[in-house]
Amino acid sequence: MFEARNLSLTVGTKELLTDTSFRIGDRDHVALVGLNGTGKTTLLRLISSGTGNSSLITSGQFMKSGETTIGYLPQEISFDHDLEKTALQYALQANTRLFELQAKISRMEHEMALPDQDYESEAYHHLIERFSDAMHEFERLGGYKIQSSAEKVLAGLGFSEIDFHKKVKAFSGGWQMRLHLTRLLLQNPTLLLLDEPTNHLDIDSLRWLENYLAGYEHSYIIVSHDRFFLDKLTDKTLEIAFRRITEYKGNYSYYEKEKAERYELMMGKYENDLKKMEDLKAFVDRFRYKATKARQAQSRLRMLEKIEQDLQCPEEDLSHISFRFPKASPSGREVMRLEGVKKSYILHDGTKKQVLNGIDLEVMRGDRIAIVGSNGAGKTTFCKILAAEIDFDGILSIGHNVTLNYFAQHQTENLSPEKSIYAEMMDSAPTSEAQKNVRDILGCFLFSGDAINKKIKVLSGGEKSRVALAKILLQASNLLIMDEPTNHLDMRSKEMLIDSLENYDGTLLIVSHDRYFLDSLVNKVIEIKNGVLKLYLGTYAEYLEKAEKILEEERRLLNEEQQKKQSPPADATKGKTEEQKSGQPGRNKKKIEEIERKINLLEKKKESLETLMANEDFYKKSREETTATLDTYHAACRELDYLFVEWEQYTS
Repeated sequence: MFEARNLSLTVGTKELLTDTSFRIGDRDHVALVGLNGTGKTTLLRLISSGTGNSSLITSGQFMKSGETTIGYLPQEISFDHDLEKTALQYALQANTRLFELQAKISRMEHEMALPDQDYESEAYHHLIERFSDAMHEFERLGGYKIQSSAEKVLAGLGFSEIDFHKKVKAFSGGWQMRLHLTRLLLQNPTLLLLDEPTNHLDIDSLRWLENYLAGYEHSYIIVSHDRFFLDKLTDKTLEIAFRRITEYKGNYSYYEKEKAERYELMMGKYENDLKKMEDLKAFVDRFRYKATKARQAQSRLRMLEKIEQDLQCPEEDLSHISFRFPKASPSGREVMRLEGVKKSYILHDGTKKQVLNGIDLEVMRGDRIAIVGSNGAGKTTFCKILAAEIDFDGILSIGHNVTLNYFAQHQTENLSPEKSIYAEMMDSAPTSEAQKNVRDILGCFLFSGDAINKKIKVLSGGEKSRVALAKILLQASNLLIMDEPTNHLDMRSKEMLIDSLENYDGTLLIVSHDRYFLDSLVNKVIEIKNGVLKLYLGTYAEYLEKAEKILEEERRLLNEEQQKKQSPPADATKGKTEEQKSGQPGRNKKKIEEIERKINLLEKKKESLETLMANEDFYKKSREETTATLDTYHAACRELDYLFVEWEQYTS
């Protein structure tokens, strides 16, 4: 499907890849991994072009089959030309041919309904033929199903029905990225490229995307720092390291294990070769000038030269550095207490939005709490209340000797643009001991060498976020509140942070959508939903299991309620079998028959309307009559699509 042969990439003076090759098969589900700065995003961008025509490629080539179509989700995107479209309109443009056909049909409908139309003209007869052809083509390409598909994907990614009709410009950058992802999924490319797709998703939409991609019929390449996401969805891993791409035939966990085993084997071979070289050299030195051993010495010398030529010390990734938070005096047993805490905002249209409503909570010393909920549920607002950054109603009591450190999503605003990274860190180090750790901490967050002298103002958003997080590690505290600390960290930096937090002896509250990160650290979970807080005891994985059971129970109760509404009155069950009276199969059978009856009626109606519309006399009628008939036809087509989807649900 897609192949890179002997590829070498250079950005500026930095060589990213040297003479490396890889291949993506028809149904490969691939994780692309490597440290930040190794070229993952650059490689995806080049693959998305499909041709490999770039000044960055110093040698090698891309090859792809003629049937290969490529869809690309970058980390950042511009919507300059689509801001006035609604979310649904933007999604429907996924299929360009269908979108153009729909616009063409609308224009012809308008033209046919013009009051001064000459129904006897040859031009009008040609218009009818073109309209009929366009309608058949639109139906053949699934035009009446595309809207229901678009609505389904939009809903899965967290958009409400009201959102469908909002303009693109009304959404934040994160939601605009979801719109772009919607369009990509609807395009159904044979090679899907996803660069950090989980960054702007909450737990619910993340689960939906996982389920969608798990059933994806084509290939995809994912760059992500969410190892749960990669483990669930990928069956091959490509690692960029030391300017090479190495393939591992498994998911991320397999890759980590296999990489460690390969390193051990290579290290063992290297050490054996060194030992063998010592023995050969000793033999040569001892017998080189003895006539009886000269031939053997020469043979050993050739062996020694061959081993020296092939000798290669395995390269080890030394970027993983351990670090510990500065120690603070312990707090009292009760760290904080919330009683009846409420928070609301006045929206731009003057309406009041209640975000939190009557929150009660006790946080005890040593608690490690995950704060979860869908986007907009109030997680960040809750953190700001705990950190005393915003006003609220209710009572917040802080315990004895509590020293708080807060990492917020907007923490980058507090950085000094004119300072260098190193100066910013040194000025924030409270003690000489902390100052000694500055370079090590910056190394943990991928700032080393001359990079620490860069000014804050020239850094990317992700780099600024890493500097802000690094500053947190300089401060001693016994209560740490962190709002999405892992957003811009690669796997190694994330592991370092997990290691540091595991050894943190204070109280911890974390907002994160990274499930591996949370599951490694927390012993309690707070879920915020509809302004109400619910506390779960246990790990994050245990919370997910409990939450799934609750969700299943809610679905079961909802299904039962719907079935009660659909069930006939008690006296209508006389004469039916026991299965039909009491079992699900009977109810399903009745529902299927009802749907099939509706489908038959609608298909006859649709066929009748098509016959009517194919008659040239139809377009001699008034504009109101033709428009009404066309509207009826479109409505019948849409209803048929919905009925077929419902029929599949009951028969699968």
